[in-house]
Amino acid sequence: MNMTRRMKGAYILIPLLCTLCTGCDSEDESLMSTREIGFSTTVASSEAEPGTRAEATTDNLTEMGVFAYFTGTGNFNNGSSTPNHLYNQSVKKTGGVWTYSPVRYWPANANEKVSFFAYAPHTAAVSGNANDKIRITKPTAFNAPGRPVISYSAPKGELDLLLSTGVTDCTNTHGPVQFTMKHAMTKVVFKVQLNDGDSKTITGISTECASSADFSINDANTAVTAENIGTSKSTCTATVSIAADGTAKTVKEFFLIPSHPNDTKVTLTYTDSDGSHTIEGALPNVTPNDWLSGKAIGYTLKIQDNRIIAITTDTDMAWETQQTPSPTHAFYNYIIATAEDLANFRDDVNNGNRNARALQIADIDMQDLATSPTHGEDATNWTPIGHGTQYFQGSYNGNGHTISNLKLQWHAKYTQEAGMGLFGGILNANLIGIHLRNTEIALQASSSGTGTLVGYMRENSKVISCSATGKIKTVILGEISGGMPYSTGGLIGYANCNAGLSWVVLCNAKVDIGENGSVIPNTGLCSVGGLIGYAYNVDVASCYASGNIEIKDIPTKNMYIIYVGGFCGSSTEGCIVGSYSLGDIAVSLPNRGSVDDIIYAGGFLGNINSGSLLSCYSYATLALAYPNIASQSQTGQICFGGFIGYWTENGTMFFCYGDGTSIPSSHDFSSRIFSEEFIGYGKIDEYCFSSSTLMGQTVQDIVAPGSPIESIVDYPFIKYDFSINSYWTDYRFYSKKWDSEYFWKSTPDEQGHPRISYEIEDPTLP
Repeated sequence: MNMTRRMKGAYILIPLLCTLCTGCDSEDESLMSTREIGFSTTVASSEAEPGTRAEATTDNLTEMGVFAYFTGTGNFNNGSSTPNHLYNQSVKKTGGVWTYSPVRYWPANANEKVSFFAYAPHTAAVSGNANDKIRITKPTAFNAPGRPVISYSAPKGELDLLLSTGVTDCTNTHGPVQFTMKHAMTKVVFKVQLNDGDSKTITGISTECASSADFSINDANTAVTAENIGTSKSTCTATVSIAADGTAKTVKEFFLIPSHPNDTKVTLTYTDSDGSHTIEGALPNVTPNDWLSGKAIGYTLKIQDNRIIAITTDTDMAWETQQTPSPTHAFYNYIIATAEDLANFRDDVNNGNRNARALQIADIDMQDLATSPTHGEDATNWTPIGHGTQYFQGSYNGNGHTISNLKLQWHAKYTQEAGMGLFGGILNANLIGIHLRNTEIALQASSSGTGTLVGYMRENSKVISCSATGKIKTVILGEISGGMPYSTGGLIGYANCNAGLSWVVLCNAKVDIGENGSVIPNTGLCSVGGLIGYAYNVDVASCYASGNIEIKDIPTKNMYIIYVGGFCGSSTEGCIVGSYSLGDIAVSLPNRGSVDDIIYAGGFLGNINSGSLLSCYSYATLALAYPNIASQSQTGQICFGGFIGYWTENGTMFFCYGDGTSIPSSHDFSSRIFSEEFIGYGKIDEYCFSSSTLMGQTVQDIVAPGSPIESIVDYPFIKYDFSINSYWTDYRFYSKKWDSEYFWKSTPDEQGHPRISYEIEDPTLP
């Protein structure tokens, strides 16, 4: 979603009135009664409506434990500082007022310092409840060193454990100490959808989870770290009464330890006309871990014939990063609440209202159009917004809502210049907060660009905080007028912005491409990427792609030019920063060769002509099938690289990593291909690495080094309007440079898989 997520709710002032207590060390003697220490708290906002679960919010937080470390004139040190001023002090809110006893004060000496940590809910130092049990592991007493470590075991799934970032080295000139409370758990949301006509009442649900963990604030003092995670599984169970039907309905939201066990079993009980039933399923296994502290993940259990026939997963920004804002409608001339609204909006745009401004206010299922008297065909074959060369030039604010089950085939009325996607073509347009789910595109003829969100992107456009999942089943090979390749991308197909820079920021795609093979309407050219198929003069920041790509069953032609990359097929003149790709790539060529063939395949980029790459990485298995290559009379230039297939060496590339552990071997192809761990063909710039050159570093060390790095260019982000709790009311963009400290998470779940930080807050914004 958007990158300027504000924490919902106001700061709450909590005066902590403190006096000296017995048992403190001699350093307490300087803590003279001067001025009462005051606190405020904010709970980082979660990803759905408060009040529907046991979620802690700024408003319902009623008790917390506080640790205060007096360090004299020195700074807080995790190895030696002790909570000698407050040790696990219970602070309670009654009638809107926070109190505790005894009262404590700031030091009289202006050079002496106190550091603070907090957690919630409060527990006794070494005990806890029978379920959702928490205890203090460290420090063990007021005179023991270290910031708090909270142990959690016997999970029931109802505890939303909070830890604050430390407020350190405060003197008596400091104002109220403001705690920012971070969610330690993963919110795991279960929904149920019936695929048959029978009615059912869901009566219970249970899921397995990790049995224990230790939580603390990380060394960088920015996020919660979970360690010592138990290897055994616990089971969390809830009794419910939910009437299920053909729509996905939330059954239960558990708060679980942020570690997704393999083969996690989920059990559902329900009643129907035949009595009571119990059915089981297993959640999809993933690597790396997708249960993260402070994030949410959704699972929809689809039931048919008294069994779970499918479990779909929603891991993307629509769930992970913020609440849906509630903007005013004044800026917009279209309000989109249904699939019919979207189709009507499309009709108006395609009939000439290309500068329209639309706001989506609800999740949409495109299959609702199946019964529409005017738009029934759009359920199976969507006509894009902005068809042919009639580009959409307005604004569409998805506002974090989803558009599910979009299906699209080729439209014979379009020329080869037409783009295929939710939007066919855009120019001078803004697309914000649109989240496509379970999209399916199956083309059989010409399309200059194919992408789930945008087929053809032109200059001066912004695509920000958008995502997509689904499939693009065929790869179209062909040549646009001017010699450019047909392009396919998981989010955006063909982005030719030579007349003016465009931007793609904080977006992602998990879209599999090419499972049904390839189509060649004219010549054998294509550019295929997990996020963008072809990019010319496009700046990209903090995006990722994780779909798999296959280029296979290619009809025989005299020549092939194929660019394929896990992130982007081919890039020219753009700046790509802070991004990564995880999808696998497989290329299968016909039994023939030509000296004119060009095949560039890379884990991140197939081909880069110019521009810059900064702080990017890729993991990919790259595979090549080329029958009888040794007997071919001639072959062209075939280059495979773990990060880039081919680089002309124009431009720059720094702080990048391409894994390269699984790539085609040149030896297996009679040394007639170029294949290298990092770049198939081209030089490796400074501070770029592959698996064999890490030299003890982690990928996190490479893309987010100790000395922060930043982009040369600015990127556009969305301004938050605090007065109406809206991120995207009137598209007031602001610009800032990307930097590694701000946009990469400081403590990813795995150091080998750095994560993009979507919890960005800019205090300079209104």
